[in-house]
This record gives sequence, structure tokens and C-alpha cells, in this order.
Amino acid sequence: MNNIIAPTAQYLSDMGHEVDLFLLYEFDHFKPEADYQNPEDIRFNIKRIEMEFAGVMQLSTATLKENFEGYDFYIGTDYAPALLARIGKKIDLFAWAGTDLFDWPFYKSAYRIPQLWECNLYQTAAYQYEGIRAAKTLPMSVNNDFISHAIHKVGAAGRIIEPLPFMYYPLLKEINTIDTPRVKRMREIKDSHDFVWIQQSRQWWKTAPSHITKGNDIFLSGVASFISKFPEKKIAIVLFEYGADVEASKKLIEELGIASHVHWMPTVLRKEMLALLSMADLGIGQFGSESWYLYCSNAEILATGIGYIGYRDDAFYLKKGMTLYPMFNCNSADEICDAFETYIHDKAHQQALAEEAQLWLREYNEKKFLENIEEIIADTKSSNLPMNALLRLRWMRLKMEVVALINRLVLLSRSEFLRKKVLEWPVS
Repeated sequence: MNNIIAPTAQYLSDMGHEVDLFLLYEFDHFKPEADYQNPEDIRFNIKRIEMEFAGVMQLSTATLKENFEGYDFYIGTDYAPALLARIGKKIDLFAWAGTDLFDWPFYKSAYRIPQLWECNLYQTAAYQYEGIRAAKTLPMSVNNDFISHAIHKVGAAGRIIEPLPFMYYPLLKEINTIDTPRVKRMREIKDSHDFVWIQQSRQWWKTAPSHITKGNDIFLSGVASFISKFPEKKIAIVLFEYGADVEASKKLIEELGIASHVHWMPTVLRKEMLALLSMADLGIGQFGSESWYLYCSNAEILATGIGYIGYRDDAFYLKKGMTLYPMFNCNSADEICDAFETYIHDKAHQQALAEEAQLWLREYNEKKFLENIEEIIADTKSSNLPMNALLRLRWMRLKMEVVALINRLVLLSRSEFLRKKVLEWPVS
């Protein structure tokens, strides 16, 4: 659910709707409880279905119908479009998280005849593809051309609106009451340094595809440049041991000579994360080839009222008539170093700009949602997948049945020649 479905559930419950939120598989820091100090404040129903990641085909249609039939309105992320498509249902609001939009619907085998274990992946991709195509509404920030291309590639025809709330914003008033060992440690870091900069997104730059890298290496290089230029300043960098490239980042930090400035934290729940962010001077987003307008991590930074540094292609958004909130717009080590220098020499003004960005966020990501949602819920268009989509899915299932049969016959033959010529025939 990527920390966006549960906040929506809470807002809808506040509006008087009866809301069920289904958890399939989820990290602890993305569960609803991650946002609430008092679990009894959660006003929607939490239901669970045992499902492995990518296990769309592992669930029987009987199980899916038993759980998902009978609702007036469907909101989801991740594999939600595929799960609903399996029982012939459309998703009303598809709030994509990333790879569920631009990767999963397009699974391709390295072989002309897919392997037996790939049959479920092909069918999952087909259900995801048709589910997204049929989605009535796509709440999203069209962050860059890469995302625009993904929407076009999948053929999604749904109405694009502002993204779902990245958090339940009324909870922000409670973050100053959180007192944990990590919060105490952050307070000590703040009290013993001139400036504290925090990057809460995962460490993912060494192994990440270039279009979705977090750019942690660019940020760390900017830090090294600043420290070299202003060695008298007591700077603290707070990072989290979260992501595939934590060890690569630790090695880079040693190479850059800034290890004494870096403080590593464990992965924490978001209620604690927001408290940590609120004590920093600047929050760090991501850098790289793609521009980002609003996503979960920078929404968390803006929400806490601290300055934000990241990369945003302003010309791209101005052409679309979008409002530009105040931020430090950087995409290189030198630009990041310059932003740090501007901040330390102009802290009061930069703090005022951060508060302006905070107000923009509540307008764009909370007020707009509340204005849109009742109108969208009132839409009485059919919730069933169109006939042409159902026919395409049926054709895919038949093809995979044939593929599975070919695999089984070749394996039963125990012929090394057939296995190499048939099952290991590569796509040229």
C-alpha cells in the first residue's frame, strides 16, 4: 500500500463511508499502524489475505470473490488491478507506486517459449495490464516523461487527478509528542551540530536503474564538497540502513572522507520518521536523470515544514500549468553544495519558504483530494471489465495452457536435445 492507501481509508472513514483495507504482504513500516501512536484511532477495518509477493495467480477466484465482491468502490495500488481483473472487476482509483505501472504489466521471457514457472508471471502481467487500462481514475503526479510514456504504453484511459494523500495530515500535530530512543538520539545530534540534513529514502543508486535511482551518491558528493569548503561547520548527515545499496553508500562515505559526519539510523515506522524529519534543517530527496514533482518521501519532508532539496524539471511542469512550490532545485554535487551554502547564510528566509511549501502541500494533496473524491465516488459507470479485455485475458490463459503443456511434454521426454531446442530457444 506504500503508505498512501491507509491515509485515504482514514479520510473516507471520516466522511462517513464504511471502509475495508486489505493487507496482502507488507513491510512493517508501510502498515497502517506505522502512522498511528494509538491504534484505536484507526477508523477503518483492516482485513488480511495471505498472499506472497507477485502471488496473484496463487489465490483462487473463489477466494477473490469471497473477499472482494460486494463493494461500491475500489481503491488500490501494487497488484490491486490484477487481483480485481481476475474476477472481472475494474479498479476505480489506481494509485500506482512505480514498478506496478511501468514494469509488471510488461513481463517478457528470455525464451521464445516461456518456462513453465513463467506462465503465472505472464498471466499476472496480462491481468495487471488490463486492470490498469480499465481503471476509471489515476490519482498521480505526472512527474516526468518516463511516467507519461508508461501511461501511454499501457493505454490507460482513466482520468488523471491529483495524487491520493501521502499521509493522514491531521496526525502531524502529534509528532512532537513522540519520544523513542531514535528520537532522543536525533535530539542529541541536533543539539551538538550546527546543521542537520536527513535523507530518509532508501539507499539505491549503485544497483538502481538510472531512471529511478535515488541519487544518494550525488547527495553524498555534494556533502563532501560542502564540508571541504566549510570545515569549521559542524554538519550532521542522518541516513537509514534501508535499501539495496547501504553497504555501497558506507564505502562511498569512507572514500569521500565524511564518515565522522554521518549518523546511521535503523528503519523506523513513519510516525517516528516524521518526528526525526521535523528536527532536521533540510530534507534530501532524490537526484538523477528523472525529475520528480511530488512523491512519498518529499511529501514527508514538505509536511514537516523543513527545507527540501531535490531535482525538479521546472520547465516541464510550467508547460503543464502546475504550481511550483519553494525548494532547492539541484541535480549535481556542486549545485547541492551551493544550496547548503545558501541555506546556512539565509536560514530564516529559507525556513519561511519551507513553511510556504508546507501550505502548498496541504492544498494540493489534502484539500484537492477531499474536493475530488465525492464526485468520483458518485460515478456510477460499470465496475465490470469490458468484453474486449475479458476476451484478451481468456486468450492469454489459453496460450499459457499450451505453453505449460509443451513444457511438461518436453520435460517428460527427458530429451536433452528437445530441452535445448524447445525450452531454451532464446529470443533473438
